[in-house]
Amino acid sequence: MSDDAVRWLHRRASFGLPIDALRRAEAAGVAAELDSMFAMAQAAEVADPWDDAALPMDPRDPDARRYAIATWLSAMVTTERPLVERTAWMWHGHFVSALDKVRTARFMVDQIRLFRRSGLGRARELLSAVTTDPAMLVYLDLRTSTAGQPNENFARELLELFALGEGAYTEADVQAGAAALTGWTVTKEGAVRLVPRRHDDSAHRFLGVDGVHDLDTVIDAVLRHGSFAPFISGVVASEFLGSAGADTVASLSDRFARSDHDLGLLVRAALEAGIDASQEMLSAPVPWLVTAMRVTGSSPNPRQIARHLRTAGQLPMLPPNVAGWPGGAAWLASSSVVARANLAALVAAHTPDGEVLAVASGDAFDELSDVLGLYRSGFSDDTVAALRAAPGGPDRLAVALLSPEFLIA
Repeated sequence: MSDDAVRWLHRRASFGLPIDALRRAEAAGVAAELDSMFAMAQAAEVADPWDDAALPMDPRDPDARRYAIATWLSAMVTTERPLVERTAWMWHGHFVSALDKVRTARFMVDQIRLFRRSGLGRARELLSAVTTDPAMLVYLDLRTSTAGQPNENFARELLELFALGEGAYTEADVQAGAAALTGWTVTKEGAVRLVPRRHDDSAHRFLGVDGVHDLDTVIDAVLRHGSFAPFISGVVASEFLGSAGADTVASLSDRFARSDHDLGLLVRAALEAGIDASQEMLSAPVPWLVTAMRVTGSSPNPRQIARHLRTAGQLPMLPPNVAGWPGGAAWLASSSVVARANLAALVAAHTPDGEVLAVASGDAFDELSDVLGLYRSGFSDDTVAALRAAPGGPDRLAVALLSPEFLIA
């Protein structure tokens, strides 16, 4: 039970662990691992994997785009603070911006930097920073919003997708929020400023609050709204638990609200709840791939990875729309499954000599399940039959990485 809890924790919150590290984690126990995970995430500034020299402010630079994406994927695999990357990945899929519209790779990287830096901090700081983040200002058109012509795109998505959910606001709230957030601009170099002559500073009634007129008062009203804490708690529960009952979300929401909206506390509370009870989750392509690379030590060619991830339907920094990536059964589409098969073969082919490849070369299937960090009961009879039919070595490892037991965290 304790070993399963440790394995569950690392699959859900840290993209898995190589077997040697996993054995040390199991020896420490789940409580100690949870403490260590958060201590490492929050102890100090996270090292930045990007070099700005490779990210010129040229929206037409394809090398910058490739570098931005490949560097983050590599950081997810090699990081010593995986909870930081895992949480940043969650916020990237929630507070959505995308390279196809933002175009400038540095803007997208700076947004991911924001998520890595503030994703376990206070919701107030994260929400304020996201609102005036250059990538977001471009993606949802807030940079074009003026007192004379307020653009409602960001205000609408703030209320519907980012903070409160459907049914928690009115069209008048969207209009008031849009007016209060007018005047923000971003230069080609990424400098953000509020231009007073473009800003509507008159008092508006927004979410039942009078006097709302700027960024701070908009965020204040959002945080005070009764739907905010339950909505964000539901987002975090869905990300880490698969799904959660109303009682679990209510408990998380209560703790979140009483903590002055501490996102780190909320994530930890969700993980604590999941240790005792959580639903199975079909891993999306990126978390699945990062986990496969971490547990095997594989390092395939980044361009090949990006090509197959695009076909699988999930390439970092390129979500399909403002709602982010779909989940669940969407990842069972034939194109996504074929792309994952190609990725599994690629990971297996680049797995270095060591315990994982040695075990995959033999017929000890329980041991293979163990070194890949699986929990519950290991491989099913059907999976064992498929493994047995594959040649030992990389081919058998690829089958294991594509098995239901590895796909479902």
